[in-house]
Amino acid sequence: MRISIRHDSEYIVEFDQLSINGREAVGGYAFNFLLNGSRQGCESQISVFAISLSLSLSGSVKPIVTYIPSSTQLVQCFTFPNNSEQLHFEVVLTREQINAIEENRREKDLILNLGLRALTSSDGSVWPSFESTDVTVPREHWLGALKNSGFRQTLLFEVPLPSVADELIALLSKAQEFIETGHYKDAVMQCRHIIEHVETIRGDKNLSIAANKMSQTRQEREVMTAIERMLNLREQLKNVCQLGAHGSEYFTRSQAKAVLGMTMALLAEPTVGFTKLST
Repeated sequence: MRISIRHDSEYIVEFDQLSINGREAVGGYAFNFLLNGSRQGCESQISVFAISLSLSLSGSVKPIVTYIPSSTQLVQCFTFPNNSEQLHFEVVLTREQINAIEENRREKDLILNLGLRALTSSDGSVWPSFESTDVTVPREHWLGALKNSGFRQTLLFEVPLPSVADELIALLSKAQEFIETGHYKDAVMQCRHIIEHVETIRGDKNLSIAANKMSQTRQEREVMTAIERMLNLREQLKNVCQLGAHGSEYFTRSQAKAVLGMTMALLAEPTVGFTKLST
């Protein structure tokens, strides 16, 4: 790679190396982009300021982040050169942004388009500088940054939901609200209401009860179809949710989140869940 800062069309700082490091952040994933290069010697003093970096997906040049300020906002160029010039840029990305990057990368090296902007000043004149280039980040380098950011410690699973009735949306929102406010048993009970709501609209409650009975004996269980097994899974999940309404046992936060996650993932499956509602 090669990306530069120019003053009145003259190259004064040039970077030829990029490294990316990750670290955990609140509500996202932090990445530090480090540019390494050299600064030329200048006949007169030149100030470089308002330095920023932009990131885009290469090829389509779809922006990821349009403005990342440098941690160093002033670079002074003198008559002597510097062969170890560095600029640091730190940004916090959301999981949606990283998922989009990973979808574009498709298990290969990561190719990014970098845009380096700055203003330069000398003898009272101010000049803009902008240069962009594609840079290839080796796959293992990028995976290491992802791991350090905490991204690889979480399995992200997208559950597509079709348009559903307002009542069902309210139940889903209420379950999430109960978890956020620490009412974990109530959140689990909401999951049971969600399952029952879907059963009523689909009209297949008896089928799930029958599938559950089939699973009780080895002989019948061995001949169960995939749909019957999914129906049995839904019935078993509903039985777990039953503890939200009866008994003295309580759920932890992680347990309530697991039940809600299982409810959403299972009911997103067309043969036993939401998708059937739109037909």
